[in-house]
Amino acid sequence: MQSSLSFVKKLNRIRVNVLINVSLLFLAVYVLNPTIISYDFQYYFLLIAVTIIGIPHGFFDYSIAQRLFNKNVNWIYHFTFGYIFLSILYFYLWIMMPLLALLIFLAISAFHFGFEEIPTMKYDINNYILVLILGSIPIILPILFHTDQVFFIFNQITDSNLAMIYVSIYIYILYFFLVLYSLYSIGMRHSMVYLILIPNLIILPPLISFILYFCFHHSIKHYIISIYDDDLVPKKYSIKGYLQIIIMASVFFTILTIFVLLKLSSSSIDIIIAKYIFILLACLTLPHLLLNIYYDIKTAKSFSIR
Repeated sequence: MQSSLSFVKKLNRIRVNVLINVSLLFLAVYVLNPTIISYDFQYYFLLIAVTIIGIPHGFFDYSIAQRLFNKNVNWIYHFTFGYIFLSILYFYLWIMMPLLALLIFLAISAFHFGFEEIPTMKYDINNYILVLILGSIPIILPILFHTDQVFFIFNQITDSNLAMIYVSIYIYILYFFLVLYSLYSIGMRHSMVYLILIPNLIILPPLISFILYFCFHHSIKHYIISIYDDDLVPKKYSIKGYLQIIIMASVFFTILTIFVLLKLSSSSIDIIIAKYIFILLACLTLPHLLLNIYYDIKTAKSFSIR
């Protein structure tokens, strides 16, 4: 396995180039003929991208758990039970109080995204604030610039009738000031990617900008770190073989779940996809976030190559 710093930097340059090219393609298409990026296209693209790229990046959690808890011979059973228990508990909350669950999902997502953006991390209150600001960018910007579309999605996944909010121009100014401050704080090299991410989030439909951020930025970055920095691919697998296994597992799970939901639900396919993607991500993000934060603190590792 190649694990040199130069090789990881090369992979990250490739990742950023892919993100830029895909983003520019969508921006050009949307500006020239926005009808091409239809409602149905967005939902099917969301399903495919999250299934193939987004969901599998969480499979590295087992390797993290093994590294943390392998002194306990029954670690895999305890970890699996705890992971599933947290997910089921949160799913129950979503069923009982969907609006509260949505707010929790947005909050933990902001922290989850933010932790991946900090190049070096000391766990103090100032850095937690910085994490929250950075992680809120893919959430707050679509709300500010695509309020009607975002609230339409929120209503779909919570079965609610949320009224759109009015945001004062002063809130826009304050938030952009906080974003600029946070990008300045992490340094020019790490903040350059936001020159394409922020226009995506402001201009493109929220589902498309979410895909570009979550799949082509956040998830692929996580793959690179997990494979080449943290060496989390199980020793009995090659990198290619392990990626094939986790992607196939994600595809199988998605197809099975969508099939069951189609049989049991009277909702349309777009609502089923939206609920499946966002509620599943919410249920998996909570234990994923807690595990990764614990791992980062426990190992006190540097994020300088991220």
